[in-house]
Amino acid sequence: MSRTRTQNTIRNFSSGLIKQILNIILPFIIRTIVIYYLGAEYQGLSGLFTSILQMLSLAELGFSTAVVFALYKPISEKNTDLICALVNYLNKVYKIVGIVVLGVGLALLPFLGQLITGYVPENINIYILYLIYLFNTVISYWLFAYKSALLTAMQREDIVSNIQTVTTVSIRVIQIIFLMLFKNYYVYILVMPIGTIANNIFLQIYSHKLFPQIIPNGKVPNSIRENLNKQIKALLISKIADTARNSLDNIIISSFIGLSAVAVYDNYLYIYSGIRGFFLVLVSAMQASVGNSLVEESVDKNYKDLNKFTFFIMFFTGWCTVCLFCLYQPFMQIWMSGNEKMLLSFSGMSLFCIYFYIINMNNTVNLYLHGNGFYWQCRWWYILEAVMNLCLNILLGYIWKINGILIATIITLFAFNFMPRTAVIFRDYFKRDKKEFLLNHFVYFIVTVAIAVITAMFISLIPTGGLIKFVIKSIAVAFISAILFIIAYRKNQYFAGLTSILSQ
Repeated sequence: MSRTRTQNTIRNFSSGLIKQILNIILPFIIRTIVIYYLGAEYQGLSGLFTSILQMLSLAELGFSTAVVFALYKPISEKNTDLICALVNYLNKVYKIVGIVVLGVGLALLPFLGQLITGYVPENINIYILYLIYLFNTVISYWLFAYKSALLTAMQREDIVSNIQTVTTVSIRVIQIIFLMLFKNYYVYILVMPIGTIANNIFLQIYSHKLFPQIIPNGKVPNSIRENLNKQIKALLISKIADTARNSLDNIIISSFIGLSAVAVYDNYLYIYSGIRGFFLVLVSAMQASVGNSLVEESVDKNYKDLNKFTFFIMFFTGWCTVCLFCLYQPFMQIWMSGNEKMLLSFSGMSLFCIYFYIINMNNTVNLYLHGNGFYWQCRWWYILEAVMNLCLNILLGYIWKINGILIATIITLFAFNFMPRTAVIFRDYFKRDKKEFLLNHFVYFIVTVAIAVITAMFISLIPTGGLIKFVIKSIAVAFISAILFIIAYRKNQYFAGLTSILSQ
């Protein structure tokens, strides 16, 4: 904790960046092998079961998020007794969560068949496969899960990232070898729990080495426990909303269209999630530092930081969105060897780009929302977001299939997530008008759209087809769009700060 917040953020981001790059490359290889060696339906099953278990993870209720927020102040004050009590509280909660997830997961077994439309591979027992996924989820809660929250609050997320990198690479390599040798999906899936167990054991070893004085012990004072319970109730609703957005898509697609459609959607989502992951790494690296700043710095200082961070993140969000818009479809054509059945329409691809942009608008808002612990203030918006996302998903998904589900997600994200959360942090913390902040976002969006159109016109002159031409096109898109963004923002008051950070 003696390091500066900037140093902690850079260290955490660097470690997270390496982890994210490997988390894109290795699953990409595995996904490709599964589709080509076994079939799209296998990848569809993986996406479906992952979505179901993400919904079961609602049992965690946001306890870890609430405890991390509660840890900021005692860590700043070096109150070891309270830190140990909070860690003990979270440890007990995770044990209970594992039991709940196991119970609910087993209760869902009789209904699995109703969630799948169309062909299921003959040599696969979906119930056995589901039980392996369920065990992997349950063991992640029972085995030292609280250590991750402790390291995050201590601004040592780099330790979490480094351990995940080592265990993930090891397990993924083993999975690739097993898939190519045995071409057996069961063998491939059985490796997952081994990786989860190894990851959590290493977390325990390293966290104890760094912070031996922090052990699960003691009782949280009633005043703090009451506030925690209040925040957790709100976070439960928030998790329902997030899960409805992130997990119900695959379930609804599977029910309305079939496993092959899930595989198509999941492939595009995989690329989207990989790039989105870089921003999540950055936000995660910044979160504890922002939480510390909210405890120790003035409101005016944090407001300036909000606008500065927003410009930085939206600059790169815009650039990534333009690159996605111009390269998404050419890349998918190469990856799927020109198989049109594995491609979305141009409109579907474009909606994924908008989805990517809109969700990243929330990055800095969430930094200050989580840093202040404003979960209770957003509780009704969480409920409305969950309800509207589910209703719009079903309605628009039934009418326009995958495009309808994407439109539903975009509407929900903007109207019931970004806008109300922005209103809460400006009303309850910054206590000033939010018009300047929203106007800046409007400008960032218009600039991104304009540059996307201009860049697409330029690169349309480059012939398509083949890996070499795709690489040439990628370099051209990245370079042209970057130059256009620099020209557009060169007079922005925060641009000099961005160039200063990049030059370090």
